[in-house]
Amino acid sequence: MSGQGEASMSERARGMLAPIPGVFDGKGEPDLAMMERLVDFYMEAGVHGFFVLGSQGQGAACTIEQRKAIAETVVGRIDGRVPVIVQVGAADPYTSCELGAHAKEIGADAIGIVGPYYYSDRSEWELIEQHKEVDAATGLPILLYNNPQYSGYPTPPAMMKKLKEAIPRVFGSKLANGNLGQAQAYLRALGQDFVIFVPITMMLPGMLVGVAGSIAAGAPVTVPEVGVQLIEAIWAKDTIRAQRLQVLLIEHGDRTAVLRQYGRRTTLEGLRIRGLEVKEFPRWTTKPMTAEHLKLYEDCIKRVLDELAELSAPAAAAQ
Repeated sequence: MSGQGEASMSERARGMLAPIPGVFDGKGEPDLAMMERLVDFYMEAGVHGFFVLGSQGQGAACTIEQRKAIAETVVGRIDGRVPVIVQVGAADPYTSCELGAHAKEIGADAIGIVGPYYYSDRSEWELIEQHKEVDAATGLPILLYNNPQYSGYPTPPAMMKKLKEAIPRVFGSKLANGNLGQAQAYLRALGQDFVIFVPITMMLPGMLVGVAGSIAAGAPVTVPEVGVQLIEAIWAKDTIRAQRLQVLLIEHGDRTAVLRQYGRRTTLEGLRIRGLEVKEFPRWTTKPMTAEHLKLYEDCIKRVLDELAELSAPAAAAQ
């Protein structure tokens, strides 16, 4: 449930958080029934929380009412079982304030804020003031979504520290495409209790130096089990298993590199391969995959699932 405080989110928002895709009905409207099915899919995989309406969640491509409908559906379906962070970033403060107030009303645990985008020439003072406005309107713990590729500018450690000092409810940050060196720089500037999320491909070394987990894009969107099991192996100090899972993720990325030409279409096809009949993702037209590439993708996903089953077999036998 929401309202449990910033310290609580620092403790609870850890592990693999699913950046649940925002899916549509083929006419650009949210497919809320499929959103509920996706919540079930990720919960069955054992995810430790959800990040709603980020890049995978299509927040920036939706209207305010569509964002509210998706947030309400996802938060309601999760029903307090794991923490939920609703991303409310927008180009202007008024939209973010409205979405943040709605997130609190429906019972979200925290909000995420991507730096206001498009107008990337805004000053540091203006950016801090916009975050303060959203905080005042919302009153929930805040995860800063540092995504320079989409916002148009970085939020370096010194500025993030200023944001944290200006807004005590800020408890952490997702570093989109962040690396281990960057994570360490943020932790040095903000303290080891500041929650940092980095890409799943660097989870093993990252968690050893204080990273909290991953809001895991990439393979764990379609095979969430691999991200969950990797993080839980690290928590259990099962280094050999964690190493094998980390390598498995990296190898999967190498095998599917050719599919990057299809952009976010890979998420659509990957979810369909997993048995989820998603009608539309993303909320724009994408290039159809060739039969050859679809077969490659299906084989790659099957290979990950088979290797996960093989890794789990000894534990199952021991029971």
